[in-house]
Amino acid sequence: MKKITIIGGGNGGHAAAADLTVKGFEVTLYEDADFIPHMQSVYETRKIRYKGAIGTGEVEIAKVTTDMEEAVKGAECILVMVPAYVHTKTAKKIAQYVEPGQYLFVLPGTFGSLTFHNELKALGKDNVVSETHTLPYATRLLGDGEIMVMSRFNPLKFGAIPAKETDNACKVISELFDGIEPVESVIACGLSSLNPIIHVPGCILNAGRIEYAGQPFYYYTEGFSDCVVRATVQLDEERRAILKEMGYESDIVAHGINPKEDDLKTAVAGDPSFAKIAVPPTFKYRYYTEDIPYGIAVWAKLAEQIGVDVPVMKAMVTMGSCIMDTDCWKNGRSLEELGIQGMDKETLKEYLING
Repeated sequence: MKKITIIGGGNGGHAAAADLTVKGFEVTLYEDADFIPHMQSVYETRKIRYKGAIGTGEVEIAKVTTDMEEAVKGAECILVMVPAYVHTKTAKKIAQYVEPGQYLFVLPGTFGSLTFHNELKALGKDNVVSETHTLPYATRLLGDGEIMVMSRFNPLKFGAIPAKETDNACKVISELFDGIEPVESVIACGLSSLNPIIHVPGCILNAGRIEYAGQPFYYYTEGFSDCVVRATVQLDEERRAILKEMGYESDIVAHGINPKEDDLKTAVAGDPSFAKIAVPPTFKYRYYTEDIPYGIAVWAKLAEQIGVDVPVMKAMVTMGSCIMDTDCWKNGRSLEELGIQGMDKETLKEYLING
């Protein structure tokens, strides 16, 4: 039985812990002690109730711990499922305990795998670190120890650092999740993320609606109007321009939702899982706090470094900073912490291949 460690007890961590336990893996779930009160029953009983696309039932996972060393020891692979804003903190903490031969997977990454690679490399460790373009599941916590999984994401785009180890890492993660689709590098994978594209324009253009109403609204039915769709498509064109400059393949955002549909609004409207998604009445929500400073802003920084013009991205980050009353350029992920600051395109591509 393969031993799996999951770092992070949020939506994705709960779903993966339940799903992989059902599949027969020995799962350890790690959560920072500060956040245990949000999953107290799981911590005390090790039980998770689940329903939806992974079935219906209750599982008892092997271990729940707040001790990182205990969590990492002996695991064959480690799934990091924490928000992007704690990637650096988590990477620094976990790097000291990672053992030779362990595979690390950041789900999702949005370039976060580079941070973990950078920290491991600083300690002389050569573990392969990989990322996916999104969580394996569309999922929501219903309460302490209770998870709803609306759907599984398939395909799940996948990149590794160093990229020369992609095939080996792909074999490992394919034992856990279906639909793994390897891409050229972790940069190609991070730029395949749908969240910054389909979240940020609507959040910027609906900011007044969110602030004024003071209650959740259904983002993809009420907020995904024609002007929002046009802005989203423009943003997506800039994302694809970065991929093209790097020599990587790309596809339009609509195909990421429905491969058979070219029109973004139709693709969204035709997906019943989108209709269930409401946006809370606050700017302190991951569509803002994660997808702008740790998504769009990082893409724009990379674009500037390799010489791609991205005016819509820059405008979204600047407007997001104003709306959130914080500097999303300075307070998000930096190219320095990714270990790629100052690299020209060819140097960057070589680094991504060989680490």
